[in-house]
Amino acid sequence: MSDDTKPSVPLRRNRRLECIARNRLHPEHAALMASQNIMLGGTNRKDPHHVGFFTPEGIKRIDRSGEMSAGAGIAAKSVEQSLPRKHIASPSGYVVVVSDGDSEKLSTLDKDMLGLAQQLAARHGDDTAVLLVTVFARHDDFSAAGADRVLALNAPATYSPQQWLSALLSLESSLMPVHWIFPDSGLVGGDLGRKLSVEFNERPATRVRGLVDTQAENVQIECGSGDAGRTVTRQLARVLLVEEQVADPISGYVTDASSMESSLIDTLLKTAFDTDQACAIEDAGSVAVDPKNIPLPETGFILSGGNGVRNWALFHQCADALGATEGASRVAVDNGHMPRTTQVGASGTYVNAKVYIAVGISGAIQHLQGMTQCDTVIAINADPACDMVKRADLSIIADSSEVMQALVDAAQGSITSKEISDAS
Repeated sequence: MSDDTKPSVPLRRNRRLECIARNRLHPEHAALMASQNIMLGGTNRKDPHHVGFFTPEGIKRIDRSGEMSAGAGIAAKSVEQSLPRKHIASPSGYVVVVSDGDSEKLSTLDKDMLGLAQQLAARHGDDTAVLLVTVFARHDDFSAAGADRVLALNAPATYSPQQWLSALLSLESSLMPVHWIFPDSGLVGGDLGRKLSVEFNERPATRVRGLVDTQAENVQIECGSGDAGRTVTRQLARVLLVEEQVADPISGYVTDASSMESSLIDTLLKTAFDTDQACAIEDAGSVAVDPKNIPLPETGFILSGGNGVRNWALFHQCADALGATEGASRVAVDNGHMPRTTQVGASGTYVNAKVYIAVGISGAIQHLQGMTQCDTVIAINADPACDMVKRADLSIIADSSEVMQALVDAAQGSITSKEISDAS
């Protein structure tokens, strides 16, 4: 029987292909998505092979410890010097990325947004620049993250949404960016993006998870919906409020990351942050929040416990005394000591805390991968040769119970500063 005379067979749902499409770590994921041009909902898994660094010979290596990605050491400097540099002398347009973080270093979401901005800028020509606008003053390697231009608003520490919005509207009037990209999380970024859209009288795209087809003439974007298992596809908008893993960070090149120097912009920003300007919102200060209620990806201070913790009651007491959010290794979760929501690592939650204290955690590869973006890592462990001690910025080689009890006593004021100095 020829192909033309074969009876038609109803198509059946292929659950295996659906699982491959939802798992970005599957070896057949890229080929399936390219051949069928589909984008299914589900859990977006971070591909560890996209996290790494380039050697001076141009070979990409996976960064297990985070030392190379943090820019530490002579090797990291030589790698950056060997990479090609993207240079834009006179930009014809801008894609603006607004970062609302107050940490010195860029977060994982910041780097994802810059990666998305570079993709969108490439669609508008090689002379379209990516402008990184930081609400608060920050100091990091913006060149390796993908910022062609950097502008720090140096906003006051008080909550001043009207002044922040006024500054962004000043940039809009002077630069007319082709796209605005905000983080769809937190009180600052998500709120500013929506307020700016109202001023533009345009509908923003919220919960953006990625571009569906970057090669098509009319690019579409994938966005989250009310149903966690479903996604929606819509046309590319001018204002984008994005989630983590919206795009891969840039790799293989660096950018200029030069400061925006314009008398017009300086004048507009000075007017926006004029102290005499009336403000309808008064900052009443910070509200005390229970650290246990802060999600791990959003907290800045984590006390994480592993298999080396023998007194879990003391661990919880130490977290309460320090005001830290509790985390855990996979072993501690599997043994029933901690809930699954506290697991840190490639199979759990990726965190980017300012301070990460690892108590009794040996430092498996999967766990190190989940805490790569943490600023300062402190290891409390009895094994001086474990991988977590090698990764840590500060290590305490001692029994975990004794150290946690000392931390509780110090936090409660029962240990004087002289005693702490003598013990160190």
